[in-house]
Amino acid sequence: MKNLIGLTLPKFYRLNKTLVKLLIAGLVFIQCTHKIESKPSLPEPVQFANIEMQGDLSNRIANNFKRLEEEKYQPSHIFLTNEQSNWWPGDGEGRTVLGLTLDAQASKKTPQYLDQIIALFPEHMNRKGYFEDIPPDSILDEQQLSSNGWVLRGLCEYYLWKHDNKVLAMINQMVDSLILPTRGRHLAKYPIDPKRRSHDGGYSGSRYANPVNQWVLSSDIGCDFIFLDGVIQAYLVTKNEKLKPLIEEMIQLFLKIDLFEIKAQTHATLTALRALSRYYEISRQGNLIPEIEKRYKLYREQGMTENFENYNWFQRPQWTEPCAIIDSYLLAVNLWRYTGKPSYLEDAQLIYYNGMGATQRFNGGFGCNSCSGADSPFLQRKVQEAHWCCTMRGGEGLSRAAQYLYFTEGDTVYMNSFESNTALLELASGKLALTEQTGYPFKGEMNWEIKSSQLKSLVTFKIFIPGWAEKPSLQLNGKLAETSLKNGFLILKYQPFQGDKFQLHFDQEVKQYPTQNQHSVKGYYTLRYGPLILGLDTKEELKLGKDERATISANGRFLLNNQKVLTPLFSQDSASNTISSYSKQILFK
Repeated sequence: MKNLIGLTLPKFYRLNKTLVKLLIAGLVFIQCTHKIESKPSLPEPVQFANIEMQGDLSNRIANNFKRLEEEKYQPSHIFLTNEQSNWWPGDGEGRTVLGLTLDAQASKKTPQYLDQIIALFPEHMNRKGYFEDIPPDSILDEQQLSSNGWVLRGLCEYYLWKHDNKVLAMINQMVDSLILPTRGRHLAKYPIDPKRRSHDGGYSGSRYANPVNQWVLSSDIGCDFIFLDGVIQAYLVTKNEKLKPLIEEMIQLFLKIDLFEIKAQTHATLTALRALSRYYEISRQGNLIPEIEKRYKLYREQGMTENFENYNWFQRPQWTEPCAIIDSYLLAVNLWRYTGKPSYLEDAQLIYYNGMGATQRFNGGFGCNSCSGADSPFLQRKVQEAHWCCTMRGGEGLSRAAQYLYFTEGDTVYMNSFESNTALLELASGKLALTEQTGYPFKGEMNWEIKSSQLKSLVTFKIFIPGWAEKPSLQLNGKLAETSLKNGFLILKYQPFQGDKFQLHFDQEVKQYPTQNQHSVKGYYTLRYGPLILGLDTKEELKLGKDERATISANGRFLLNNQKVLTPLFSQDSASNTISSYSKQILFK
């Protein structure tokens, strides 16, 4: 056999041995490079455009959105001086843009003031394009970086939504003028010795006057890593490879810190862990996941309250902060995405109903509570509304809760929690539209209906069954469906058609659960119905006898010893209570 130029293959090989070897090596290199760059798929949340909420979550998003359009958050009032913001330059402005951007997408409502706020940003930034005065070259201000981290987050989310090139230009300017000049100054200079940190500070944090090791530090210990979250999302948006060495420097620094001993702020800690999880999605550096899990475990055991809120700092249970609660919720869901461990989805539901649900107020904002279990069996209110930060982050938490109801991967649909909604799911084989009606978490009953289907093959539905759900069963078009239960999910494989209906039912009982934080009062337990922590409205501690039980009455009320009424923390009935009148015993013995 001859080739086109008349040479036999063996002769061609002898004459061109080096060329052939180079060609083979090139093909091997291309194949290996392709393997390195390819990333295993992850379950992806439904797009905001493809889900419409009804019921309680819809109302909570709408109330938060309404609050963020009130006078305080309008263009003529939102821009603050350093004194007004307690030296958090751009913090409230960035968080407001973030909250409005996500609330608007989740609610399908057009913000009245958002575009105007962003258009005014350059007037309130310095000549280099970020918030606050330009510091001396030798000094970095932890609060300034943290605050501008929220500016970056807000602008990035807005850009991902609107693809506005003017906003992208603002992000790029911040990358060049603020972010990149800090390279080499985090790992080498940022103080992580607990002896060099002060342990005081108020609800909104305090900046210290005297620099330490060329850093102006904050009582919100570790808030430099809130900056990291903005930096990593800016890297995702801009694709600027110059950011990568700085990101890896800051990650290296964070992983060196003894969070417990330094008494780090849990909000900063959890934001950092979210940042690491975002970087994992970009880089797929598998070593990051065990590090994130280890620190989340530390937080859960030593920084989380008995109703899934947070200690504001490790070892300092003075109040809770919804910003951290929302961080923990977002992190828990994404840890499930990366690991497949169902315990993280259980945590996410418990945090949502008992943490976020207990801190959203009647006006749609979010406020701070006492640290239940730290030295008391009671949950009380400390701040009616943290309007300077937590109200805006509430927009992120609630909006993501809507988005996180469904995840898809190929032709698999994950149903991770239950809220009434209409959704369009984009699968590998086509689109699937469905509706859900549910009474969860008060009832273990969910109903779905297929509204349209382009699918000509089997779809795998994976419906999350938390540990408190007993005797789960699924009916398809009125008949018991063939399912399997694996790794926390009830699995149904079938080809869906328009008009199909399936119904999930499981039982929930009132049960006792031991305390979870190592530092909580000893000998107490919580009462839960499904994911809902139940409490007694009282200022005098009630001690239970061995024979006293919590039950559900015929009209659905929770009764203690058939007399005293227990109510869940997740309830709009108590949202309008004032600080002084709200006192709920949630730990019993």
